[in-house]
Amino acid sequence: MDMSILGIDIGGTEIKILCTTAPGERRGLALTIKTLKTKRRFFDALSQAVKSVIAENSVVGIGIGAPGIVDPKRGILMHAPNLLFLNGWNIKRFFKKFKVPIKIDNDSRCFLRAEAFAGAGKGKKYIAVLTIGTGIGGGFLIDGRVYFGKHSGAGEFGHMVVNQGKTLEQLAGKRAFKKLDDKNEIVGIGVANIINAFDPEVVIIGGGALYAKRLQISKICLVARRYIMSPIGKKTPIVAGRIGEYAGALGATLLFPSEDR
Repeated sequence: MDMSILGIDIGGTEIKILCTTAPGERRGLALTIKTLKTKRRFFDALSQAVKSVIAENSVVGIGIGAPGIVDPKRGILMHAPNLLFLNGWNIKRFFKKFKVPIKIDNDSRCFLRAEAFAGAGKGKKYIAVLTIGTGIGGGFLIDGRVYFGKHSGAGEFGHMVVNQGKTLEQLAGKRAFKKLDDKNEIVGIGVANIINAFDPEVVIIGGGALYAKRLQISKICLVARRYIMSPIGKKTPIVAGRIGEYAGALGATLLFPSEDR
């Protein structure tokens, strides 16, 4: 049986699980479970799903993409704004029972890894990503390396204040989509801020709102270019991710280099 890496992308609405045998592979076993909103039910459902995959595959490592502020070295989810019951969760300790190596990072940085390795950012060294789902997150690739910041908190674009004290997430996250306003406008402003601040080669957008076709890249581009200062920056490609809804889980598998398989 081929050696496999299990990638888990924990979202505010769904958990995506992907089992792959080769780096960047998108044809492995994939499943989705609902994100249950109490600690006990959440942990029980996640444990059962992982056990079922491990029972059928020779898993040699588990990579986890968690929402919010993550300490990758200690394996702790320090703050999850949309899943507050997970604040302080020791992820590494929870998965220790499966007796394989564990690696953890923020879910948006996992999306970044996947798109940089095999998607819309392949071959580029300066990438910004924006993921729009229950919450809004992001990440950077700077000179070919994932940027964490001093305290592993870089890329929290959803908490940029963009309009009269309100954040991008408050105006364009999942709760905001229940209203009928055009969210392409506010996302476009957020993208312009990212380009003005970091001057990437490309901005890649992903997340449930995009996959559900509640956003239009063409409209986001038109808005962003009104607010981008640099004439060259106005030409920065703003594109949808190419990998799809399992991009975060795929990126979690990429926490393990090929020699670990």
